[in-house]
Amino acid sequence: MTFSQLLSSMRFAISMLSIVGIASIIGTVLKQNQSYESYIIKFGQFWFDFFEALSLYNVYQASWFLLILLFLVSSTSLCVYRNTPRIIKDFKAFQDNIKERSLRSYKYSFDIPFNDFKKNDLIEFLNKNQFKVKDKIVNDKDQLIVAKKGDYQKLGYIFTHFAIIIISVGGLMDGNLIFKFQESLGTKQIEFYDKPISEISKKSWLDSSNFSFRANMLLVEGESQSVGVIPVKDGYMIQDLPFTVSLKDFNIEHYSSGQPKSFESDLIIKSKKNGETINKKISVNKPLHYDGVTIYQSDFQDGGTKLDLALHDFYSSSKSIPMKAEVFKHNELIIENQKMNFEFEDFRLFNILDLEFNDETKPSNVGPNYRFKVRNESGQAKEYENYQYPMLFDGRYFFMSGMRNSPQEEFKFLRVPADSEKTLNGFIIFKDLMTDDKKINVAIKRLSKENISDASQDINNIEDGFRTIWKSFIVGGYNNIALNIDSNVPPENQEQVADTYIKIIRLIANRAISDYLENNTDVTLFNFDEIESFTQDALNAYSDSFFYGSNFLVELKDFEQVQASGLQLTKSPGQFWVYLGSIMLVIGIFCMLYIQEIRLWIMKKNGSKNLILAFASNRDQIDFEKFVDKTKNEIKKFYSN
Repeated sequence: MTFSQLLSSMRFAISMLSIVGIASIIGTVLKQNQSYESYIIKFGQFWFDFFEALSLYNVYQASWFLLILLFLVSSTSLCVYRNTPRIIKDFKAFQDNIKERSLRSYKYSFDIPFNDFKKNDLIEFLNKNQFKVKDKIVNDKDQLIVAKKGDYQKLGYIFTHFAIIIISVGGLMDGNLIFKFQESLGTKQIEFYDKPISEISKKSWLDSSNFSFRANMLLVEGESQSVGVIPVKDGYMIQDLPFTVSLKDFNIEHYSSGQPKSFESDLIIKSKKNGETINKKISVNKPLHYDGVTIYQSDFQDGGTKLDLALHDFYSSSKSIPMKAEVFKHNELIIENQKMNFEFEDFRLFNILDLEFNDETKPSNVGPNYRFKVRNESGQAKEYENYQYPMLFDGRYFFMSGMRNSPQEEFKFLRVPADSEKTLNGFIIFKDLMTDDKKINVAIKRLSKENISDASQDINNIEDGFRTIWKSFIVGGYNNIALNIDSNVPPENQEQVADTYIKIIRLIANRAISDYLENNTDVTLFNFDEIESFTQDALNAYSDSFFYGSNFLVELKDFEQVQASGLQLTKSPGQFWVYLGSIMLVIGIFCMLYIQEIRLWIMKKNGSKNLILAFASNRDQIDFEKFVDKTKNEIKKFYSN
């Protein structure tokens, strides 16, 4: 078998089509053109590298996919070239070179008696039944009428094959072949670092005359841009546009639950060629077409929300540190000669979480949250996610602050109890009391006097014991208490001692709160039915803070939200051809499945009083058998009249 024979064979075409189908399934199931970081989080390093080697993160522009499309076009084109002339010939042919023996060999062959042949009337009868008819004399004396219908079934083959060719060509047109060629020559290169646009090498720019592209643009109200960003592997390219896009206004509507309902952008487009300006409002599924580029409303993101923050030190009673921050910008903080960078990455006004109310789980809007990283001088960073308002758990309200060491991990949340007014102020007062040695000493002295049961006991020893336990807790939380018990207490007594230590810690904390309230009678932050529950939750939060990764709890005081409209700009010359090919494919499949080709031969032998009827079809089905019986009976009735 020669290469051309292999290329034009049905098996080869079906193999290529199957691979394209599998690749399309992968491209549909696996979200395409996402950040490499998100793929690493989802699949892990091993499978990420494996899928990346196969270019599965951008299947439709992968070199192997485009090569298969090229083979598919070549194979299908050869099939069409070889078979179309024969199909057209069959379409026109009536198959009138047939013998009596052949007619009688058909499955549906009958003899029908007649007195008068009435050829012209019979032809008119067949025409009324939508047959194309041809009659001729055979063997110089016998008469043959050939009738056929359903010829368009043959066109289904041509339509489906042309459809595959056209769809594949459309895919190739949108496959960034020019950029791939330029990249292979080294005239274009992917940019991997975040830089101001003015500093990006021209090798990473694509001209506005680029044949096809799919770029992203993020605009804040009042902002203008004339370039888009094309994600490529783990980097990007800058796509120059033939016009400038300005965002005049951005609106978003929400359902009562807080979920987005609709969002739309009021755009101003100004042509670079002639200065033409148009105003157009776009929304989801209502794009703008201009100068060969389609602008879609794809999403919305934060555009640099301004945050008013307060940083509370867990382990110091010093005043909170105010901080003005902005999403996508960094804040540097130097404390005790240690430099920390706060990198704010995102802000969301609405967050829908499944929370339990009255033993029933319901999706609820829990209000704003924000994400940031705290990076130390060595470059190591921990990521945090904080919610502005407290959430209800087990009948009590907690402020939630999540931390993770890397994007591959889930957030582990620190629960900080809210006070009776659902603010963080009560916990701030509590932790300041806990780290104030003077006030704790007063609380320990009063507690020791209240708990001395024997006059012979030395109250100083009791106080020293309480201080030792408290100090162990303050420097390391319950985990430090557990380590001390493991080191100094026999195993059989460890559980009893642990319970005693925890009870003492809670008693000291409760006494410190009571002392504070005695001296601050106007404070209403601790108006709980059982303040002991708040104290216990606050002690747990303080203890867990040693695993929090930062000395500071960041509180959002206020914000000024800035939203950005996410646009997708596409230039897709192959789109029309893909749509056209899809329509042709539907037509072709319809022709092949729903149009039945039927042929009928009627032969009148010279001197015979019986007509020979023979029927044939490309699909011998029950419906065809019913058609044969109906047509045969109608012809019998025609000759019986």
